[in-house]
Amino acid sequence: MRLKAAAAGSAVGAGLLIGPSLVVARVLHQTGFNPKRDHRPDPLDLQATAIAPGLVMLRAATKAPAIPAAAAGHYLLRGARGWGHAGPVLDANGVVAVREFRPGDGDLRPGDHVRLDPFAFDGDPLAAHGLPFDEVLFSSPLGEFPAWHVPGESDTWAILTHGKGANRREGLRLMPTLAARGFHALAITYRNDEGCPPSPRGTYSYGREEWEELEGAVRFALDRGARRIVLAGYSMGGAISLAFMRNSALASRTSALILDAPMIDLVPTVAHGARKSGVPVRVLPFSNRVAARRYGFDWRDFDHFETARGLEVPVLLFHGDADRTIPVETSDAFASSRPDIVRYVRVPGADHVRAWNHDPEAYRQVVDGFLAEHFGRR
Repeated sequence: MRLKAAAAGSAVGAGLLIGPSLVVARVLHQTGFNPKRDHRPDPLDLQATAIAPGLVMLRAATKAPAIPAAAAGHYLLRGARGWGHAGPVLDANGVVAVREFRPGDGDLRPGDHVRLDPFAFDGDPLAAHGLPFDEVLFSSPLGEFPAWHVPGESDTWAILTHGKGANRREGLRLMPTLAARGFHALAITYRNDEGCPPSPRGTYSYGREEWEELEGAVRFALDRGARRIVLAGYSMGGAISLAFMRNSALASRTSALILDAPMIDLVPTVAHGARKSGVPVRVLPFSNRVAARRYGFDWRDFDHFETARGLEVPVLLFHGDADRTIPVETSDAFASSRPDIVRYVRVPGADHVRAWNHDPEAYRQVVDGFLAEHFGRR
């Protein structure tokens, strides 16, 4: 009787988890794998209540803005009529925040709805930094993809791969440091980006497929005289970089990696997001299986930890310990597993891919020092 009762209880418990598991699997697919959600315009979720010389006052315009008005660091402040540069917070009372402000282009006015943009710079390399560039095309099995090429004087090329739902502007924060060393910089696109070929399934694959675009970009650089390749990957761009290192015949041409909040393993990343969203973690073993069966993937394809641990080139790794998207513990584990090759910068208080935003000059110095160590000083 006890065995029957236990079996019945287990069956009831499993039955109670089926419904939530289906819901969580559906939400996971929509938020984690569907590019269409990321093609929607970002909301203007703050309001500029006052603008004065060198200052801007911001408050929330929605219940939960993507980046709060008092978020630490340096950002682009974008509105419908223009943009400027929002600097450190000078004062905040939980309702409004006063920040340093430098006007950019357009005509931002008090009362305008705006948002803080972590990519920090507008436009392209020329508009952002005065860096001449070419709009080029490289190829992958899916077709041609656009990239920004900032020419350099050396035979080292840095290839910048943005994260999920981002775009080439994500790499603008790094470009001046690369240009100062004479490196070529190639900021690429990949499947499912706006205006680019879609993946056959129309979904993200966290490097499993997108590495083919990175391979095409590396081949583009090698065909134009590159002798050394630096891969710089942000978030899912880090996963793409690691998948390239695992799968590409050109991986041996890579001399170093710069990874910023990389998505090393999707399973703990999903669990991290579930905890932040209040989803019971006990549901995840069921919902993950449901998602894999329903949407046709294998979770092992999104686990890049063994590839990372097996690297034999130097790695510069950034990760904020307040990252709400990718758990910092995944980078902790990678760094502790390979202290011989990893230079790890764990940034206190930084959210997802915001190490530069917290202290641009410190970030620049670390990158420049890493490149000087492994590629020599100019």
